[in-house]
Amino acid sequence: MQGLIGKKVGMTQVFSDEGNLVPVTVIDASGCVVVGKRTPDKDGYSALMLGIGEVKEKRLSKAEAGSLKKNGAPLRRHLKEFRVSAEEADKLKVGDEVKPDLYFKKGQLVDVSGTTKGRGTQGVMKRWNFSGFAQTHGTHEYRRHPGAIGQRKTPGRVYPNKKMPGHLGVDRVTTQNLTVVEVVAEKGLLLVMGAIPGHNDAVVYVRPAVKSAIRQAHKKA
Repeated sequence: MQGLIGKKVGMTQVFSDEGNLVPVTVIDASGCVVVGKRTPDKDGYSALMLGIGEVKEKRLSKAEAGSLKKNGAPLRRHLKEFRVSAEEADKLKVGDEVKPDLYFKKGQLVDVSGTTKGRGTQGVMKRWNFSGFAQTHGTHEYRRHPGAIGQRKTPGRVYPNKKMPGHLGVDRVTTQNLTVVEVVAEKGLLLVMGAIPGHNDAVVYVRPAVKSAIRQAHKKA
């Protein structure tokens, strides 16, 4: 599966060829380089290890720093392995920069993965979209409560995965089937329609849309 690593710059808006206003998220993939390769002869499969974000050696573990030095690759803070065919892997060598126009083009559908914003500890209305209780004068200090959580005498316990207050956010989320509005190769920017998970400057992973590829495969069959 092809892909690249980028950083979420933020959201802006552009005009389409038809004159429509399109909200887009800007992903900065400049500085995304190949830091390692997996080969069928040595590893049993073919893949590229990509890295982004300059970092001092002391910020990396000894295993990470040692592996990068062994490959003769620049030190990078964020690493991610992407499966590719052996032919595609041969086109790149360690140290080469992977630009957005290598795998993506305007109008293509992509899946973007990232870590959502941390919201701390939240109640059931914000965490699970509960409706709450009636906001009348007879409702006393119970407007945002979850309600009963038991089942009478049997089984006498709370079921696992019950929707209750707790920690919200900092989850790995993938937004699927986003349209690439523009690819600015010289600046390493990728503009995708809509919002993606994470705060500004967060690391995200962009891949060609999985469901779109499956649909195309079924049509050919």
